[in-house]
Amino acid sequence: MNLLNYLDSLLAGFTDVRVVRNAKNLVGKIIENKTIKLWTISEDKAEYERYVNLLDGTLKSILDDEKIADALREKSVAAFDEHKRLYLLHDPCDIRKKHARKLENLGKVRDLDGKIINGYSSFGSAIVDEAGKRIYPVDITIYSNRDNHYVKAAELEAYEKGKLQQSEDEEERRRAVQIEQYIEEESYLNLSSVTQTQLRRVSQALKVQNPQVHLCHVLDRQFDDEKGVFVFIDQELEDEFVIRLKLSRNSNQYAYNEKKEKDVAVKLKTVDFADKHRFVIPKFRRKGKVYQNVTCQAETDTLTLTDKQYTVVRVTLFDRHGKPIYKNPMLLISNIVLKSAKEGVDIYRIYLLRAKIEQVFKFFKGALGWEECQLRNYEAIKNLLALCFFIGGYFYEIESELINNRNVALIAQLGGGKRKVTRHYFLEGLKKMLILADVTRFRENNEVDDETWQEMLEFVS
Repeated sequence: MNLLNYLDSLLAGFTDVRVVRNAKNLVGKIIENKTIKLWTISEDKAEYERYVNLLDGTLKSILDDEKIADALREKSVAAFDEHKRLYLLHDPCDIRKKHARKLENLGKVRDLDGKIINGYSSFGSAIVDEAGKRIYPVDITIYSNRDNHYVKAAELEAYEKGKLQQSEDEEERRRAVQIEQYIEEESYLNLSSVTQTQLRRVSQALKVQNPQVHLCHVLDRQFDDEKGVFVFIDQELEDEFVIRLKLSRNSNQYAYNEKKEKDVAVKLKTVDFADKHRFVIPKFRRKGKVYQNVTCQAETDTLTLTDKQYTVVRVTLFDRHGKPIYKNPMLLISNIVLKSAKEGVDIYRIYLLRAKIEQVFKFFKGALGWEECQLRNYEAIKNLLALCFFIGGYFYEIESELINNRNVALIAQLGGGKRKVTRHYFLEGLKKMLILADVTRFRENNEVDDETWQEMLEFVS
C-alpha cells in the first residue's frame, strides 16, 4: 500500500479538493522533514497559513482529532478481522514542551526524571496479534490538564460529595455547575474517563468487526484501580486484562504487628503464594547488559478485591548465581483464571507485550518529531499530534511489505539500509523520494531545462 492510498481512508469524507490537496502536501512535508514544525516545513507564509487553517477550525472542513482517530481505528480494526484472540496495549504518553510558554492550554507533565514541566497528555492504544508479532496503532486521545473540561480526581470527589455545590466560595460553586454540565454531556476529562472511553470504543469496534474475538487489555501499574479499571474491563466490556500492580498492594492475609499491636495486611510482594513454577531464560537483556541462563520464577495465587476474585502473579528473575536481577518482584493481576502455576508464565509474557507500544511512541517521537509542535492554538495542536499518530500508523501497516515488496526494499536501501529493511530506513528512503518529487515539481514550475539543470548540479558538486 502506498502512502496516498493509506490517506484516502482519512480524506474520503472531504469534498473540497483544496483541503485534500493541502492535507496530502502536509503529510508529505512531515515525512520529508521528519518534523511537525509547520513553519519549518512550509515554503512560505501562505503555505504555512494553509496548513494552520486546515487544523485550527478556520475552515469548515478540517482535520480534527476525532476524525483522525476514527479513521485510524477503522483501518486497524479491519486488518485484524479474522483473528480469534487479540491483545490491546494501552499507555499514556507525555508530550513534553519544557521550554514552551505561550501555547494554549499548556498543561503539566513529568519529564524523564519525574520533574513537573510543561506539556500535553496523550493516551494511545495498539493492537497486537496472538503471536505477538503484528502491531498496529489503533487509537489516540490528546488532552491537557489545563483544559477547562479537565476535572481532577479530588475535584470530582468534592463534587460528588456536594462540597463544591455548598461551598461559600463563588468560584467553587460556579465550577460545580460546569462539572455538572460536563458530566451530563460526557465531555469531562481526566485519565480515568479518557481510559474508559478509549478502551470502550476500541473494544466495541473490534467486536463489531468480529463478534467471536477474545480481547485482552494490557496496562501498566498506573491503572492499578480495582473499583475503576478492573471492574470496567471485567464487567462492562466483558474482556480480559493483565495489569501491573503497585508494590504497595496488600494481600488478603494478615499478620500481627508488634509496633501497631494489631493485625495488619501483609504486602503482596512478600506474602507466601500458593503455587510456583520456574524456567530458564537463556539470554536476558536489561539496560544494555546481557544475563545468561536467567531463572524466571512465576508464583500464582488469587486476590479478592471488592468481592471479586482475581488471579495474581508474582515474577522474580534471578541471575545464574541466584541473585535477583531486580530489587523488587513484578506483581501482575488478571481476570484470566489459571489452571496451574505454569500458566502464570503466560500472564507474564502477555504483560511484556506492553513494551511494544512504548516503542511505537518512541518511533513517532524520533522519526516524525511528535514533540516538536509549535502551534499556539489548542485545537490545532491536538489535531496535528493526532495526524502525526495516524501517519505513523502507515509504517506499521506496511510492515509485512518491508520484507516482501521489492520496491519497499529498494526505498529502504536508498535510505541507507544496506539490504537491511526496517521502518527507519524505509522512512529515510521515502524522505529522499519526496525530496526528488519536490525537485521535479520545481523544475517543471520554473521550466528549468536539462542544460541549466546540469549547470546547477555542477555548481553544487
